[in-house]
Parts: sequence; C-alpha cells; structure tokens
Amino acid sequence: MPFERAFGLSAVVLATAAFTGLVFARSIPSWLAVVITMVTLFVFLRVMGWHIRTKLTEGLSSSPTFLNGLLISAFLLFLFDLTLYSRELLPAGVHFLVILLGIKLLTLHERRDYRQLYAICLMAILASAAMTRAVWFVPIFILYLLAAVWTLLLYHLTSKVAAAPATAICMLPPSLRSGRITSRFFWLTNGVAVAAFTLTLLIFFLLPRLSVGILQKPHGEGLKTTGFSEQVDLGMIGSVKEDPQIVMRVELPDQPAAGRDRLYMRGLAYDRYNGRSWSTDSRHHRALALVADGTFAVRSSGARPTLNLSPPLHQDILLEVLDTSVLFAAPFAEYISGEFSGVEADGMTGLHLSYPSSTRIRYSVTSRERAITNEEQVATALEYADPILNRYLQLPEESGRLAELTRQLTVQSATPYEKTSVILQHLLSNYRYSLDADTTASTHPIDDFLFTRKTGYCEHYATAMVLMLRSVGIPARLVTGFLATEWNDFGSYFTVRQRDAHAWVEVYFPHSGWVTMDPTPAVESISSLSMWETLVRIGESFRLHWDRVVIRYSAQDQLAVVRSIRESSDSARDAVSQWVRALGATVVQMMQNWIGRAQAGSAVIFWLPLLALSMGLAYFMFMMRDRWHYRRADGCPAARKHQQIVHLYRKMLDIAARRGIQIRPSTTPKEFAELVGRHWTEAEPTAVKLTSLYCRGRFSGSSLSSEELNLAVDQISVLQRLMRATP
Repeated sequence: MPFERAFGLSAVVLATAAFTGLVFARSIPSWLAVVITMVTLFVFLRVMGWHIRTKLTEGLSSSPTFLNGLLISAFLLFLFDLTLYSRELLPAGVHFLVILLGIKLLTLHERRDYRQLYAICLMAILASAAMTRAVWFVPIFILYLLAAVWTLLLYHLTSKVAAAPATAICMLPPSLRSGRITSRFFWLTNGVAVAAFTLTLLIFFLLPRLSVGILQKPHGEGLKTTGFSEQVDLGMIGSVKEDPQIVMRVELPDQPAAGRDRLYMRGLAYDRYNGRSWSTDSRHHRALALVADGTFAVRSSGARPTLNLSPPLHQDILLEVLDTSVLFAAPFAEYISGEFSGVEADGMTGLHLSYPSSTRIRYSVTSRERAITNEEQVATALEYADPILNRYLQLPEESGRLAELTRQLTVQSATPYEKTSVILQHLLSNYRYSLDADTTASTHPIDDFLFTRKTGYCEHYATAMVLMLRSVGIPARLVTGFLATEWNDFGSYFTVRQRDAHAWVEVYFPHSGWVTMDPTPAVESISSLSMWETLVRIGESFRLHWDRVVIRYSAQDQLAVVRSIRESSDSARDAVSQWVRALGATVVQMMQNWIGRAQAGSAVIFWLPLLALSMGLAYFMFMMRDRWHYRRADGCPAARKHQQIVHLYRKMLDIAARRGIQIRPSTTPKEFAELVGRHWTEAEPTAVKLTSLYCRGRFSGSSLSSEELNLAVDQISVLQRLMRATP
C-alpha cells in the first residue's frame, strides 16, 4: 500500500477508534452517532480511491467560507445544547467535540488539518476513558494506540519524503524510496505500538488512576432492590425471583474452590409482623468504631463464648450500585473494612452506609457463625432476658390456628431445641416450594400457606417458622438477604443475582445467641452448563478482575505491589545466599575429607580422579576453543566470517612455522602450499584444503557456510595431531 493512502487510512482508523469509545460510553445521541458514522464511511471510501461524485464535496470542503460556516454552526449547536438540550457542560462539550471530529474528517487537506484531527481524537479518547469503567474500553484503546503509532510514523515519513529534494531521494532507505509499506516496516511499526502499550501499562501502575475530575461521569440511580427497607410486604421478594441482574460477587479467599455450595449474605432483620408485612423498630443506627486503617468492628469478639463459634469466614465483596444503603455480609459480621468514611449498624446488627453509594463498592468482611451449645440443646427450660421477650415474641391477633398446629407438633418435645427442630422439619417436609403462590390478595396469607395452598416461597416459610416459634415462647426474627448458590469456577467466586433474594430465620438462645435456620426447601439446581452460560461466566470473571486490577487500582495497591516486589527480591536473595553457603560448606567438607585421607596415606586414590577430571576438562576446552565460535556462522555477517577464516589460516601458518617451514611476509597461499608439500609431505593434503577454503572465503564474492568453517577447524586439528606425531 502506498504511504499516502496508508497515511490517510490510519487517520480514519484513529478517528473511528476515538468516536467508537464515545458511542459505547453512551454519551452521544443516536442521530449524531448516525451522522458521524456516515461521514466516517464516506471519508474512508474517499481515502481508498472512491472518487465518484465527489467533486462537489471536495470543492466545498476546501472552501474557507464553507469551513467557517460549519464551525459557526457547530458553535451555535453547542450553545443550544448547553442551554436548552443537555443543560450540562460535560454532555454538551462531548457533543461539540464529536461535531468537530466530523467537520475535520471532511476537510482533511493540509498537514495542519491532520494535526488538528489528532488533537480532537486525543480529547475524545480521554473523554470516553473518564466516562466508562467497562471492559470493552480495552480493545478500543488498543486500536487507538495502534492507529496513533501508525499515524505519527506515517506523518513523519511522508513529510520527510515530501521535503527531500530530487537529488537526495536516492539517499533515503529503500522502503522510503519505493513509497510503499514493506513487510519490515509493517512489523517494525507494530513492534513500536506494542512497546508503547507496554510503556502505557507501566505508567498506569506507577501513577494510580484518580477517581475525581471534571470528566467524572455520575452513574445515576442504582439497581432497584426489594426487601431491604423499613417494611417488607409478603410477596415482595417473590416478585424478583426471575430477575437475573447481578447484585454482587463474593470471593472467599480462605476457602477451597469446592468447599461450600451455598452462602447466606445477610441484609436486614425484622421483628414486627402485622399479619401482612414485616417491619422493624431499629431506626436508630450507631456508628461503628474504627479499630484500624479502614477497618470497623461490628461486635466485640469477646461478647460470646468462642466455643460455639465457627472459624472466621473472610469475604471480599464487590457490590453493584444499588438503591439501598445496606451492606451485605455472611452472618455474623465481626469486622468490615473498605474505603468508607463511616459504617453504621442498626439494633439487629444490620450494616448500613450513611447514604446509598453512586459507584460500585468493594469491601471485606470477617464473619463467624454460631452453633447451639450442648447445654442448651438438652435444657428443658431457657431463661430469656426481658428485652428479648418483649421484642421477639410479638404475634398478630389472627394466629389461633397457627398456635394450635404448633402445639400439636411440639406436644411431645421436651426442650426448646427439640421444638425448634420439629417445626423446622415440618416445614421442610410437608410443603412445596413454588413461585406461583401469590398470596398478596389474601387476608391471612400465612394461614392460607399452612392450611390451604401448602405451597409458597421463602417469605412464607420464614414467616411461618418465626410465628410458630413465638407461639411456643421461643424468640425468633425474620432476616432478608441473598442466598448465593452460583459458583463461578473461572473466577472462584459466588455470583449473587436479584433472583437469589431470600428470607430465613434467626432463633435466639440465651448463651448461644442468634442462630441461623432456613425452613425453605432447597430447589434443585442445574448441574451442567451450556456453552453460552460458560462463556458468560468467563466474561463475568474477566470483568471482576478488570474491576479489581484496573478500576480499583489505587495508591494503596501501588504500595502493596512495591512491597511485594521488595519482599520477593529479599526472599530470592536470601535463598541464593543460603544455596551458596550450603554449596560452599559441602565443597569445604569434601576437601577436608580428601586432605585427611591423603594424609592417611591414600593420596593417590583421591587426588588421581580429581587430576584426571581437570585434565579432561582442560583438554575438552582446548579442543572446542575454536569450534564454538563457528557453530552459528550462518547467521553471522560476511565480515565476521571473513575474520574467522583469516584467523584459522594464521593458525595454520603458526603450526607450519613451528614445524620449521620458513615463511616470508611475501609468501602467497599457493607458494605456502608448495612449501608444505616439499618440507612436510604428510600435511600437504590438509594444507591444500585449508588454503583453498581461505582463498575462497577471503577473495571470492561469496562467504563460507558454517559447515565449511567447521571443516577448516577439522583441518587445524589434523595439523595439530601430525605436529604431535612427528619427532
């Protein structure tokens, strides 16, 4: 392809990459995107040689009056956009930038037009980078960087060729004299682009990205969630059971990949039920204490005996933008850390931010679950504090049938723990899970669930269990959150979606505390994944790593990387020094053993093998000293091969001189071969072969191959053997 055409094409590709970034960032209205797309296509066809019906457009595009009219129109559109359409500086500025891009594409004539186009494209790619965090920006940026390298190189080369006088054209490189892109130029330019991209990554990790600036784009309202407000109506969670939108991703760094098939992510707890909805009196929030840099203590680890606590469960959570200030964690959270100005907790240890976040949140939680102690499992009666009894035994007025059913189920149960187990097993065994059980229009939805429909979803099961436990004097409360069951094998994390919204029960025991129980029957999950689902999970895993490595990269991460590199280098240096010390100690011990045995009278037995090994190694190095320089002679320049054959010829002269053959500085190679024939008959064939190789390698137009150089080394070896064999 000619330089001029490649130069114009690279400019079009550069503009297309910058424009595509703004389109994918959803910062351009559809009509404007269509107009600029048509302009870009038209300019592309013109660059590739399409000249049909373009005389009018070329005349207009080169007219200063036409250009000034376009610029004035673009500025008027910008004022209209700023005052009446967008009414914001950033969107109006982006629209104005795109219009300028289209105008400049239509008026590319002079070198300064190309320079102005490059500046506009740079502004556009910077704007799209500031307004998006998605993974799709990576290929667009790589395309922009590749096009930028090609454009700048071609701009320089075409300027150099155009400015060179006719008498100096012959002095240019062959690729420039031909005026076309060669394969060497193609790969060299792409190599420069790769090096530029590598340098860009290095600069990015050396200078962490800041999340502030005039181009920072707000993310708008968060994902609508249900079941995490002060009141939850029965049926609210069931309404989102088919919504596949992702709410969060949860990594368990200390757990094996297949160590857990489900994970409860606790949100809010509720203590008041009026027959149709749950509510809470925990409107007062307390600020959590900051115990370390970015780490808040939810509860003291010494508040409960540690005998019934599970090992700590660490979670790294990436929470999407939601319309709630609730932070989710596995029960029960003890510590939470993240880039928070503050974290609050309600009266039932629900975690909150001061206000809903407008961006994704990444935070870490340490949780520990509780189990019922052995003493409370066999205790026939439990003593509850008055605040617990007053708060967690409330029942609606219409609960007579439910209380009678509970009494019949637990009449033979001797302990509160047995009563809890009986109620739990009854709900798990005698009712069917179904999303079609709509009880929003029922006057008594729980009675309909227990006695009529006998089908329902998590809210019905959890509400029924709480009310049944309260009817026999066992404090309980309802909890809403998410039940994560979708494990991503490619990223080693749980994907939590809207449809994973769930409700379960927490039962109170005086010494054990609140214990999690779930009366909802498990729903059979699909074991095998389709090809499309597999690709989707791979993409989700890549987006998670993109957010962690690129979007959330900060100064703290930079310091962690530097600290890790320094610690790794220290460990490597220590390992090498230990290996050297161990090797030295071994060698010293061997030498001491040899010296001791030599002093005992057996020196020959131990020193002779060492001497033989040394002599063998020395002989091997002596024999190979000439060969190893010529093993890769085919890749050497002709001048280096010339020096090698001259070196071998001089060695032959030295050997002949030691044999006693008188050689003068004026002796030619042919005369030298005749002297060897007269005074050293055994070496004449060898000298003739080596002389022939020398003459061809030095005086002919072609260079010797590696095989011929090795043959010359063999002739030197033959002469050395003849020298040693002759008295």
